[in-house]
Amino acid sequence: MSTTSMKKYIFIVLLLLIASGLTHASTTDGTIAFDYPDAPHAKFQFHFTRELIALAGTTAPFNTVSDIYFRTYDAEAGIFDRFVQYYGETLKAKNWQSLQEDNGVHLYVLEGSSAQNSQSDKAISGIFAVVESDSDVYLLNIVGNIPPQQIRQLLTNLGQIGIEISALKSLEAQMFQRFEKPPKPMSAPTLLRTTGKQPDFFRVAFSTKKEPSRFGFSFSRSHNATRHGQWRYYGHPIEQIQIRSDSKERIAQISQALEKGSTDIEAVIESLPSVNTSGYKKKLIVHTSERLAMISVGHIPDHKNEPFMLAKRFRTSEGEPIHEIRIRGHQDIHLKDVRKALEKGPEDIEKAIGALPSEISGLEAARLRIEGEGAQRTAIVTIVEQPLPSRFYFDRSPWIGFNRVTGWELGARIDSGFRKGKRPNTSYNISVPSEFRGDMLSKFFGRVGYGFGNKQFYYRVGSRVTWGEPDSWYLGLTLQYYRATSVIAPELFPFYDDTDMTILRVLGMPDHQNYYLREGDEVALQWRPIRQRHSFKLARLAESHDSLQKSTDWHFFNWRSKSEVRENPAVTPGRMRSFLFKYDYSTRHNFLGWHNTFFVEHSDTAIGSDFDFTRYQLHLRYAHPVGRHQIRTRAVGSFSTAPLPIQRQFIIGGPGLLNGYPLYAFAGDRGFLFNIEYLFHLPALPNWKNVLEFSDVPLFLVLFLDAGQAWNASEEKYVFEPKSNAGIGLQLGETDFILRFNVSKAFEADQGIRFNTAWFYSF
Repeated sequence: MSTTSMKKYIFIVLLLLIASGLTHASTTDGTIAFDYPDAPHAKFQFHFTRELIALAGTTAPFNTVSDIYFRTYDAEAGIFDRFVQYYGETLKAKNWQSLQEDNGVHLYVLEGSSAQNSQSDKAISGIFAVVESDSDVYLLNIVGNIPPQQIRQLLTNLGQIGIEISALKSLEAQMFQRFEKPPKPMSAPTLLRTTGKQPDFFRVAFSTKKEPSRFGFSFSRSHNATRHGQWRYYGHPIEQIQIRSDSKERIAQISQALEKGSTDIEAVIESLPSVNTSGYKKKLIVHTSERLAMISVGHIPDHKNEPFMLAKRFRTSEGEPIHEIRIRGHQDIHLKDVRKALEKGPEDIEKAIGALPSEISGLEAARLRIEGEGAQRTAIVTIVEQPLPSRFYFDRSPWIGFNRVTGWELGARIDSGFRKGKRPNTSYNISVPSEFRGDMLSKFFGRVGYGFGNKQFYYRVGSRVTWGEPDSWYLGLTLQYYRATSVIAPELFPFYDDTDMTILRVLGMPDHQNYYLREGDEVALQWRPIRQRHSFKLARLAESHDSLQKSTDWHFFNWRSKSEVRENPAVTPGRMRSFLFKYDYSTRHNFLGWHNTFFVEHSDTAIGSDFDFTRYQLHLRYAHPVGRHQIRTRAVGSFSTAPLPIQRQFIIGGPGLLNGYPLYAFAGDRGFLFNIEYLFHLPALPNWKNVLEFSDVPLFLVLFLDAGQAWNASEEKYVFEPKSNAGIGLQLGETDFILRFNVSKAFEADQGIRFNTAWFYSF
């Protein structure tokens, strides 16, 4: 060692010895006094000033430190725990943040504004540590203007100034990730989604099948888990990851990779082993605006309208990112062909969409509209397909129905006409969600069936002429003749008239409908403008009405009809000649948004009707998300100028209307109804998402309040006496199919507690 180096070393030692006798005073915001009462005598105590640190010849990160206070104690019994409790309470009371409080290291920091940077940039003005290591207990207080990303480097390199604490040299980098300055997020790859209709709810969709069947129940051998934490995707923060797989072991493997692996989600996906079998996939979907990612791994089917992550980022001609592309109007053209063409084309969305007709066979044109919601930009692409060489089609399939009036109803349906694209669905459905498919086609249609319960034939035949463009505008004129069962108050019992309910009735679910017979004809004009939020219908009815009686008590769990189902009440028979005008406004998506209806029906003896009335009804429905919760409201007002036949009366009572009262408890010519529900999203219980193999099915606690009244036009004086109730429910699901259990109590002493079940949203 040279003479100069020896002198410098001796000088540092002398200064350290002098500093060892200094007391620890609170002089800055980051300074904490070593003032634990009755503390044992310290083996060593040092105060490193800025001058001493600089004299040691150190550079970053020590050049940001003004003072270091350090004491060492023998690890006598209980001293570490007493220090931890005392200084932990002191620091937290002064708004210090805890970084670690285990494994013999309790570490705290105090954030402050950096003098070198703007006020929004934070620096660390104080670091405090209580450490038990190598049979000693250490107190450490570092004061300065320290960049957050240098904390770990500072603590692990204290040996450069003579402080040796082995426990601090092995601090994990993950502890300091919150202080790392994240890179500026890049534009994430664009999502591609279709808005086309999906197969009906009831279908067989086993996870090992390439193409799901189009009828039956939907089964999914998938397991689910949700993880919360801090990850990144192209620099965007991700706080929640939903995992889906056909294997619980694979979910555990993904969870472990997320917890202990890289914080970059793509790197985690790449680290997962692949399986070289048909149908196996590793799929990542990221919604950066929601800080949500979804990982699907294994042999599992895609969700309804599930998007794809494209392999590139699209932008507008001005350079603004496109976050999502929605494809609509496609029938024969497959979405995978659109995806391939987009990934092959330019990043400019206008040029990419303009190039689609030249890249995809059978595509005549593609129209682009860009919608913006805040910072999110969505490209709406409407596909116009080329007319097929042979436009005429003839479609036929069997038809099956079941209810307590007709019993089993077996028959067939036909559909023929001139198509504008893909021919209507020819799948062999035992239930069809609309009376006939292809509503926007000019066609002939028909259905004939025989009710084995009441031994009667039923039919519906007609034709429709349409004008317009798919996903643009539509005008249709329909003429039909029929002898068919219909339901009372379909506007107040939505979905219950849907023939998808056939399977539920067969399985013994309570039938909420009351039926009557309609026989006659209808002429209707329907119009829907380009925005597709509005629709209008003007119809003329010429039909006769008659009552129907219950013909069977059978259902799947009542083989010998030991129990009886509810009777079907009578209606007012007679000839109905009326004109109907109906207007609908809907912004609904996934059962959220507005859906309002106004209709007027006028019947007059002057045109051959047995009934003389004009009735009006306004139906307002609104469902709004509140985070993961929902608020749903409905208000209905109905008015008639004269007494109504039973089948046209305003009816309330029962599930979805007045839950605390019996089904159809109140009826009249006039009335009103008000419902409000709050759906509280419940956190997933342990193993809940694997119950019955359901896939991603949320659970809600529902609080609801109902009020309504019905009265007759013949009453001399109206008295405001609404019936009301409150209740609580449990709901499984939130979109196409729900399962809901309600418990409600009317605000009347003579009404007991009622229990009911529902399978679809009532409004």
